[in-house]
Amino acid sequence: MIVRHITQPDQFHGQILATLLAQAPHPRRVVLVSAFAGLQTVMRFKHSLIGLSERGALVRLVIGVDMQGTSREVLQELASWTQVEVFVYRHRRPGHTFHPKIALIESPTASDVFVGSNNLTEGGLFRNYEAASHITYSLPADSDAYTQACLGLRRFLEPTLPLGLRLTPNLYQALAQRTDIPSEAQLQADRRRQRAQSQAGEPAQRPEEIFGTEAIPAPPPLPAELLDALSLAVNRRRRAVAQPNAAAPAIVSPAQIAPASFYMTLPTLQGPNIPGEGRIPLAAIEMAEDFWGWPDAYERRESPRGGAERVYFNWRSRWQIANAANPGVHTRQEVRMYMYENSSDFRFYARPLVNAGADLGDIVRITRIGSEDVDFECLLAHQGTPEHATWLPFCTTLVRSSTRRFGYG
Repeated sequence: MIVRHITQPDQFHGQILATLLAQAPHPRRVVLVSAFAGLQTVMRFKHSLIGLSERGALVRLVIGVDMQGTSREVLQELASWTQVEVFVYRHRRPGHTFHPKIALIESPTASDVFVGSNNLTEGGLFRNYEAASHITYSLPADSDAYTQACLGLRRFLEPTLPLGLRLTPNLYQALAQRTDIPSEAQLQADRRRQRAQSQAGEPAQRPEEIFGTEAIPAPPPLPAELLDALSLAVNRRRRAVAQPNAAAPAIVSPAQIAPASFYMTLPTLQGPNIPGEGRIPLAAIEMAEDFWGWPDAYERRESPRGGAERVYFNWRSRWQIANAANPGVHTRQEVRMYMYENSSDFRFYARPLVNAGADLGDIVRITRIGSEDVDFECLLAHQGTPEHATWLPFCTTLVRSSTRRFGYG
């Protein structure tokens, strides 16, 4: 038996789990217990968990719905995983929150058990400061100790009535009617409201910052399947708005994501007649409106030109811009981000990237910072650099009518 202790972000808990789920011999039992679950995080593990179940493994998720930590969209997605056992765990009286975080991955030769603070969310597995104990039991040598561990955790590994209910389509429909289980849109609205409250008041009146910061590695790419599905839903919704009398069914606004960073291959930026602006696909904006501050941070402005009214929505945000090969050397400046309503076009002022030699095929990574002095960090990776090779797999979604690609991590 080997006992390790994992601290995040020194190690990504999510990356450790993904590696164990994919290694040979294939796991024969997987149980993930989490107080909260995030949509984009469960999508990261969807194919590996369903694939193991289809190979004959017992795969079980035990999810809590207290404190608005799990959305309706997460439950809807998990209810569609018919190959996987999904349980929802809750004590109906207030003050008895379901709060454990456990992962068990058992193969024929070993079993890995994690007990710690990591929820099945982007923060829990990639972004937050978390800690967990990782115990590896060699099988069959450590069978007795492993059996005792499973018995000690049995309440959560093998949930039973009346608190642990198997998630079915009927149970999902009942849960979706509850006002204490929020939608993804409600969770995003809450985050926006909290951010607005924290930034209220004049900068000169805000207290001086006490704590520092440190660089944290970027999470791995979000699944292309998730981004493609959201892009499709966004485009369908846009067509439905443009053709309200069409016979197509009503399009429900797609659930949005809360990424850490945006990645995009650049168009041609060098040349005497190239404007110093970069375009971000509208689908990318609509997938992650909160990331871009849309629409709350933008002000409407009309600008007559050529006899026609031009309508813009502007946000002069604060950017920190650097070459990815030397991120410590950076410039900070105000960058105009705007939606051009007349052509349904979203752009940002890209002159610093042009001056840095950015051109066709290079990649930018834009990270939402949201601090007192910086809204976004923008790093440029030129083709042929190690950073470019690392970031290219993040650019999974094709921009319509273009060879460019984008993605989120």
